[in-house]
Amino acid sequence: MKTSYWMTSVAKAKHASAKTGLVIRALFCLTSFIFITACSESETESPLYFSGPTMGTTYNITVVDTDLTKSPEVVASNIMELLAKINQIGSTYIDDSELMTFNRHPIGQKFAASPELMEMLAISGKIYEITDGAFDVTVGPVVNLWGFGPIDQREIPDDAEIEKSLAKVGFDYIQLDAQESTAIRDADVFVDLSSVAKGYAVDVVADYLESVGGENFLVEIGGEIVVKGLNSRNSDWKIGIEAPTLGRADPLQAIRVTDLAIATSGDYRNFFDVDGVRYSHTIDPRTGRPITHQLASITLLHESSAYADSLTTGLNVLGYEKSIEICNKNRWPCYFVVREGNQFKEYPSNDFVQYMNE
Repeated sequence: MKTSYWMTSVAKAKHASAKTGLVIRALFCLTSFIFITACSESETESPLYFSGPTMGTTYNITVVDTDLTKSPEVVASNIMELLAKINQIGSTYIDDSELMTFNRHPIGQKFAASPELMEMLAISGKIYEITDGAFDVTVGPVVNLWGFGPIDQREIPDDAEIEKSLAKVGFDYIQLDAQESTAIRDADVFVDLSSVAKGYAVDVVADYLESVGGENFLVEIGGEIVVKGLNSRNSDWKIGIEAPTLGRADPLQAIRVTDLAIATSGDYRNFFDVDGVRYSHTIDPRTGRPITHQLASITLLHESSAYADSLTTGLNVLGYEKSIEICNKNRWPCYFVVREGNQFKEYPSNDFVQYMNE
């Protein structure tokens, strides 16, 4: 599952000095296992860079186009406002956010939701259906029970405690009316959108950049990525998927992509051991227990970052066999890293191979 600590956004924009063979490498967000490499040849104008903290993580944006219809200062300010707006709508760490207001709204009564909240809830419901409940934004009570929530007290709960927590889990308890733009909680469930909101924010920022003339750019928030057009070397964007190790981060597989979102989810960094048994932080909402399969991470390419963000979380719960079946059926390019004994093996879906570097 994705990190859910959020905060107010601050943005900063600047022009980087032109260099021959400029290479920028950064590892963004340890929970996301993705490297980004943007290469540029000798240029008269450098790309624009925007970065800052948001949603408890950071955003990093590279815009190759230097002829936007707005100045860099205005673009930076508008990005900051967009991220702050989404944060205020979907945060569970802002007491008066729209989502927290919905979570406190009387059970069974209609809640007039903003278009943004409705869209995030609708995406959550769609992925809930696709994954047969493996992705569920109401899973929080069970995650907290196992000590992977805000209070870090990791211990094995008994069956009665798990069943009690599961009674407060289930997206089926959320009723959405797109025509009226209303949402209803039919039970006392708590919605946490941290596994969809960062991806949604990436999509919103990408749409904004296109509206001001951006055709070639990369947007990254907490490891969720969208790339459009070409990089400053006039080629597809190069993304490196990190090897699942607990030590130094190394790229496992490089891919070249354009006009797509990239997201990765895995379970190997956040867990605890009791008597030699490994308990993952990835909780199956259907059982209330940590996953036990051998899928270490999944990377997925999709047209929407919000869908990629939430899909990787749900597919990671399902495991390799079921997930690759779903990805091949839907023609989603996916890349799986599976534990096999003391080693990790990589398995691309049918549609992922075309993006892999030779």
